[in-house]
Amino acid sequence: MTRSSSFLWDARLWTPQLLLAASLALCFWGFGYATPARAEGAASSAPTGLAALSLEDCKRVLAEGDEASRLKAVAALESMGQEAVPVLLTALDDSHDAVRARAIVAIGKLAPAHAEVAVSKLLELAQKDGAQVDEWPNWILAFKAIGKFGETALPTLDEQWKNASPEKKAVLCVAYSELGPAAGPAVPKLIELIEEDNLVNRRQAVGALMAIGPAAAPAVPVLRKALYHEDFHTQYWACRALGAIGEPALPAVPDLIDRLKNGAASVKRNAAAALGKIGPKIGPEAIQALIEAVDDVVQPVREQAVLALGRLGPDVAGSAREAIEKSHARRPIYPASAACWAIWRLGGPFEPLKNSLISDIRAGIYRDEATEIVLTMGRDAEPVIKELEALARSLAQKKLAPLEEEELANIQQTLAEVRTAWQSGTPAR
Repeated sequence: MTRSSSFLWDARLWTPQLLLAASLALCFWGFGYATPARAEGAASSAPTGLAALSLEDCKRVLAEGDEASRLKAVAALESMGQEAVPVLLTALDDSHDAVRARAIVAIGKLAPAHAEVAVSKLLELAQKDGAQVDEWPNWILAFKAIGKFGETALPTLDEQWKNASPEKKAVLCVAYSELGPAAGPAVPKLIELIEEDNLVNRRQAVGALMAIGPAAAPAVPVLRKALYHEDFHTQYWACRALGAIGEPALPAVPDLIDRLKNGAASVKRNAAAALGKIGPKIGPEAIQALIEAVDDVVQPVREQAVLALGRLGPDVAGSAREAIEKSHARRPIYPASAACWAIWRLGGPFEPLKNSLISDIRAGIYRDEATEIVLTMGRDAEPVIKELEALARSLAQKKLAPLEEEELANIQQTLAEVRTAWQSGTPAR
């Protein structure tokens, strides 16, 4: 998932007419199976055979043409570059859902051209357009497009923040989240919003801080307080934000240790994950708390404690390897690839990791988690990739039973995600 996807879906943000669209979108999203690239590709699929349309031709077609012709016009406008943005903006009001979707994606690709007008129009559309084209609804595409404007979107969003209603501020938080680190200057207003203690806005503000990452370090004190909020949802979102901030969140380590030991199950698992992401300077007390959590009665807590220790590496958490091995042998940790990865990271053997990754990817239940581990490994995962490629070739050469068809689809999806990450130079996480 993208950095803000998990709180984009909070239906409490949206007007009633968007609730159904949001629910449908969640079904199609599949909790991470769709990617922004796939969404843009789907929205960008216009009829082929473009003629050499001029800017004036495109204006006329958008005013008078049928849907297929308008899609061609939007594609032609995108190819013209920045000068075409004002005309593309008019297509955001088109009566055809697909034309609006195509225009949203095109405007995002041409960012940051005309940011002062485009961001405002996209934000307006994001609040009212519940139409869904292919996998993603237009309001999600609009927020994604805003994110592509980076810091050039800030003046418009900051101006709209002034005198905004609580509901509007929640929407603006989603926009800030899409900007990610570029929204660092918005951190003070997000802190103020958390302190207002409005349930919806607190959640959205914390989510935006999570997307901003290390640049949100000034929010660490307010996030530490949020770890003890009476609403346990606020507690685990604060854990996530502190983890995203990373090493600058070191002052929160004592509070995260407390939450790991005494929080609700969902809070404990997120506290464990946060400690791992903050990094090797968390200290011996935190490491010991994570080692104890490896044997927690709740499976997701064990999983996240194991992954956290693996992230810390052998120089810091090498002593945890024996605890992980014993716990995994006594009461298997799922996904198995998580335990095997941590053991490998802490100096253990590679072969069990390779076998568990392949098994989890083939079976599909933990495909997402195993693929994430493969991406974390970077080029160290090449033996896994080669074996998956060989399996895919072998399966593709025979008539498959339904279960084998699912296995092949799972393998192919993981291979596609890994190739995309490697080609784009995505660093190991």
